[in-house]
Amino acid sequence: IHKIKLPPEIVSKLRSAGGRTSTARKQQALEKAGKEASKLINSEQKYPISLLAMLYWAEGNNKKDFSFVNTNPDMIKLVIHILDKCLDIKKDQLLITVRYFTGMDRISCLKHWSRVTGVPKNYIRMYYNDGYHRGRTEFGMCRIGVRKSSYLFKLVRSLINGVINEIILPR
Repeated sequence: IHKIKLPPEIVSKLRSAGGRTSTARKQQALEKAGKEASKLINSEQKYPISLLAMLYWAEGNNKKDFSFVNTNPDMIKLVIHILDKCLDIKKDQLLITVRYFTGMDRISCLKHWSRVTGVPKNYIRMYYNDGYHRGRTEFGMCRIGVRKSSYLFKLVRSLINGVINEIILPR
């Protein structure tokens, strides 16, 4: 396919694709996320939304989709609660992954995180860390992911920027 030569007008059409290129879609999603973040920061949900943004930022997980990892059950509950109440992300959209370590009971870890997250056990992925390191927690680490979360990731990044701008550059 690489050796096929297309006429310049076809190449131009393919490149523009009527604004439907991945770069154009990404830019539109970033603009939408920025506007939504601004509305959320200026709403009655400002406090929990700011908490979510700062917790996410503190995690240091800044790849391309939303992911939050912690060992503290209250922290996990808080993030799930904010996702549900402020962003309408329900439990059936969550992807829960538990990493447990040498010396931990798989079934106990699974039951614990199922209770904490409210997600049925058969929907939780369990990974055994076979690096021969003992975990320092009783039930391992819980990772919260969200199905199709590239927009959520953009929204949370926009929330982080919005909170920073509001604090550093007050109106």
